[in-house]
Amino acid sequence: MFQVNAYHPHPLLRQIVNAYLVVSVKLPEDRFVEYNFLPHVNQSLVIGMDEFPSVYDCQLQQYCPGDFIAGSREGVRKFRLYGGMEKFVVDFRPGGFYKLFQLSAILFSNRCRDAEILGSRFQDLRGRMEGTPLSEKLAMADQFLLTAWTERKKPEKSIDEAIRLIEAHKGNISIRQLEEATFTTKRTLERRFLEQTGVYPKTFSRLIRFGQAIRFIESNLHVKWRQIAEAFGYYDQSHFIHEFRSVAGCPPNDFFTLPTEFGKILQV
Repeated sequence: MFQVNAYHPHPLLRQIVNAYLVVSVKLPEDRFVEYNFLPHVNQSLVIGMDEFPSVYDCQLQQYCPGDFIAGSREGVRKFRLYGGMEKFVVDFRPGGFYKLFQLSAILFSNRCRDAEILGSRFQDLRGRMEGTPLSEKLAMADQFLLTAWTERKKPEKSIDEAIRLIEAHKGNISIRQLEEATFTTKRTLERRFLEQTGVYPKTFSRLIRFGQAIRFIESNLHVKWRQIAEAFGYYDQSHFIHEFRSVAGCPPNDFFTLPTEFGKILQV
């Protein structure tokens, strides 16, 4: 029904791109599936290989553009994916999209925006990808991104080290610790995080910790909530459940009965 295949980008792009994804729904065009998509800190460039509206935002009650940029998202959102949907997705590392295109991540936070904002080069790429074999699509994507990478203006100091520390600590690191480790102020950190990821560093840490906990639970289905709280730095089981409800919109016991895909499918 739902199929995802992942491919490595060019080695020179791997510091800014996680993977290329080819995502499709194997159903008749008049049928659909609905998924609850979790909060995340990545941005994605989504290129439609289909010829009709195929991704519907149930909250906004509107279709996403055929080609769009999806930003970081702070809450759970339900999307309807129609049969025949086929998308080529560039899944960026946090801050990677900003490094390439120097477009503030705030423009895409909690929303999908038409990829036409990328200009004529993207439109040319989109046209050339139509009807070509997958190997050629991958090569074209590599070339498009490598060109943007080599021509980019030197950005203001990136937040790579702060992101590395947050990920290494599974989200359990204070703003004060980030200030000391990166030799910068809270105000500067917040400004750079907003510009490059679309969220504040505190929110970024919160979502990283939540994502780590979800992945751990998915691979250890019989784990107790108390163990999760201890493993991921929550004060206690009650704090974990409260935080889970705040981010996911429901308690953990209910969450795992929902039709949700995390980290494996289109991050819209």
